[in-house]
Amino acid sequence: MNATGNSTGCLRAKCLFTTGERVAIVIFFSVIFIASLVGNCILFVAIIRNKRLRRSSTNFSFLSLSFANILITIFCIPVFTIDAFIAESWLFGSIGCKLVNFLQTMSINAAILTLLVISVEKFLVVYFPFQFRSQRTKVRYLVFFAWILGIIQPSVYLSYRKVKEINGVQWCFEQWPSPDTRKIYIVAQVFVLRFAPLMFMMFLHALTIKRIKARLQYRRSSNEEGNFNGPGTVQISSHALKIRKKAVVMLVVVVTTATVTLFPFNILACWRALANPKITDLFSANLVYSVTLWLMYFNSASHPIIFGLMSTEYRKAAKSSFRSFVRKSSAPSRIVVSSSKKNKEEPMIMTGLASGSA
Repeated sequence: MNATGNSTGCLRAKCLFTTGERVAIVIFFSVIFIASLVGNCILFVAIIRNKRLRRSSTNFSFLSLSFANILITIFCIPVFTIDAFIAESWLFGSIGCKLVNFLQTMSINAAILTLLVISVEKFLVVYFPFQFRSQRTKVRYLVFFAWILGIIQPSVYLSYRKVKEINGVQWCFEQWPSPDTRKIYIVAQVFVLRFAPLMFMMFLHALTIKRIKARLQYRRSSNEEGNFNGPGTVQISSHALKIRKKAVVMLVVVVTTATVTLFPFNILACWRALANPKITDLFSANLVYSVTLWLMYFNSASHPIIFGLMSTEYRKAAKSSFRSFVRKSSAPSRIVVSSSKKNKEEPMIMTGLASGSA
């Protein structure tokens, strides 16, 4: 667990949780790690391999989203689990300490801002279909801008996190110039880069769905009256409108999931920054922190699940990529080779960073 500056008593998980509780927590985080890594890698590869998916500006944004989720999964989940519930002290050095919140906050920033880009794109496609058609390639520039902003905002963590030794134990600390600086930074981050974008996305989706429903209703009434070329007729098929509506509904589910899973951790961060509570029940405090962090990581694992359940196109592309991977993996077994030339698998070394406020 990241130190908060309290150097009295034992703050390690072994002093706060029983062995059984620690094992259960490690299992929960391991499950979300595997689900997120496998799901997002399949989604990423499926979009890369499928030319039709790759050409779409929306799918380019989804590619960015899955990449952000992969970064969170690899560099944050394992290291938090190891640091908080397995290791006896901070194991990842000064560089790891500096990068922990930077990588996590950067990836979450990029994910939320990418969702914002997708939401704006869907809104413009529905409200201004013909005017926006020629501008869709510019969406990629907005995604790159989202990553640039996502990198700039958390760069302060590179300066304000340091490793300190207390009672022979290494801790990864945040050292801000003043308590007020930390308060302003965290509150601004939560409201400007979390609350405001998510609420704005919900507003855009509501308007988008309303317009699609109105167009579908207009088409139905036009068909009943036999009026196909009257003034104001929208030259988009009902089938295309239904596909767009389904895509927007899927995005609503993604944004709602992000709101539910990201807000508890950020609200907790705001409360700790503003109220500066005197925590006496360390067990409950660390349990709440772990649960809210798990929810935040669940958001990364939820995207491939939602896409797979709600999009036939992604489901087919993912199955195709998985079958291709299985065929390639099993191909060497049909070839006889000498024992000296067998392929050796090198273990993947998970280097990552413990998690803090994001």
